[in-house]
Amino acid sequence: MERVLVTGAAGFLGWNLVEYLLSHDFFVEAVVRPNSPSNVRLLPHPHLRIMPLAMEDIVHLSEYVIEPCDYAVHLAWDARRMDFAAQRASLTATLDLVEVLGAVGCRRFLGIGSQAEYGMTNEVMEETSSLQPVTPYGATKAAALHMTRQCAAQLGMDWVWGRVFSVYGMYEPESTLLSYLARTLRSGETPQMTAGTQLWDYLHASDAAAAMAALLLRGRNGEVYNIAHGDVRPLRSFSEEMRDILAPTAQIAYGTSERPPTSMRPSVEKIQTHTGWQACIGFAEGLRRTYLEQKRFCVEQNVV
Repeated sequence: MERVLVTGAAGFLGWNLVEYLLSHDFFVEAVVRPNSPSNVRLLPHPHLRIMPLAMEDIVHLSEYVIEPCDYAVHLAWDARRMDFAAQRASLTATLDLVEVLGAVGCRRFLGIGSQAEYGMTNEVMEETSSLQPVTPYGATKAAALHMTRQCAAQLGMDWVWGRVFSVYGMYEPESTLLSYLARTLRSGETPQMTAGTQLWDYLHASDAAAAMAALLLRGRNGEVYNIAHGDVRPLRSFSEEMRDILAPTAQIAYGTSERPPTSMRPSVEKIQTHTGWQACIGFAEGLRRTYLEQKRFCVEQNVV
């Protein structure tokens, strides 16, 4: 049985990836922040081993590893995107992680980057597009891409990078637009939005997990891949589809938000061609799974 080490395993993307890997016969070494309330999401499983280790202490990972892992997926990253010190610390911890993984015999490293690496552009975002990040988060993710690629090469470890775009699903952060829309629509309030003319792309977390697994197994060494759905359309189309499912008689106030509209047009041709992966969950089905079934799931599992 192949072993996968996952950092940030109790987070939004981490939990969804762990669930996918366990259901596909991998053994998962789950690195989680000690005493995090989110750790209760990871229910006991015979092929799951929890390693409570903060990223600032990741240099001690070798003390926790019992058997070498075949793969590692690095998801842990500080959520304070505009905090220079926090982002610098995440970059440092990421480099420490790659060095330790090389020392304990990991064969392949998958780093998870972000659409923020591209910066603000209305052009199609291809993996070869220039990187012009406009936030500390985007800048350090871009730096991590280049530095971990060099470090992994020196250690003789395979390296792949996946740039995640807008993902939604189980345990989605409350700060996202879709979470905001779901809360306001259900409460009977009127959501405030931009005109909604900007282009966007939404990927369900289950599909994102499958994409990451595909990159682990079939991504080409040294390559970067966008992880997105490919269903690019005006943001207003997504919000109205959500309204129709959650609160058909509700209204959305377009053009009332002062946030500047920025389009997002990711290309997914490369990941589809190299790995055979493609998104399977349409937006309507994803909404039902996330906002109609998620509450029932959390109650049944006694998890919030």
